[in-house]
Amino acid sequence: MELTIETIQALARIMSDEKLTSLALDQGNLKIEIKREIGSAYPSGMTYHQPQALVAEPLPHKTQPVEAETIEIPHDAHWKEIKSPMVGVFYQSSQPEKPPYVAKGQRFAEGDTLCIIEAMKLMNEITAETPGTIMEVCVGNGQVVEFGQVLYRIVED
Repeated sequence: MELTIETIQALARIMSDEKLTSLALDQGNLKIEIKREIGSAYPSGMTYHQPQALVAEPLPHKTQPVEAETIEIPHDAHWKEIKSPMVGVFYQSSQPEKPPYVAKGQRFAEGDTLCIIEAMKLMNEITAETPGTIMEVCVGNGQVVEFGQVLYRIVED
C-alpha cells in the first residue's frame, strides 16, 4: 500500500461511514493508526513518521460545563483524583436515556458505581474506593479516555 493523500482520505471515509473511532493497519514497515473523537467527521491531529507510522495525536481532554452552584468543602478536605484504569470509552450511565451514576456536587459511598468504561466491547464498572463528593467531572460522556486520565476530582469524606 502506498501512503498518499487519497489513501488517507479513503481510510477517513471508511472510518466515517462505519462510525469507527480508530483504525489500525500494519503492513511490514508501514504502520498506520488513525483515531478520531466521537462526533468528528474525520480524524484530526495526524502526523507522519517515516517509515514507521502515521500516528494520531492524543485527543484533547474536555471538561463538562461548570454549573454555578455552591458546594461546602471542609477546610481539612482531602482532594483526590479518580483516574481511568484502562483505555476505553467513558460512559456516565448504563444506557443513554438513564441519568448519570454521579454528578458534580453529588455524594457517593464506597463501592458505588461512578461510571462505565467500555474496552474491547466489555463494559467495566468503575466503583468508588472511598466515600466522597464529586467536585468535577473531567471527561465528557462518550469520550475516549487513556490509561491514567483523570475522570473525576473528588473530596473524600
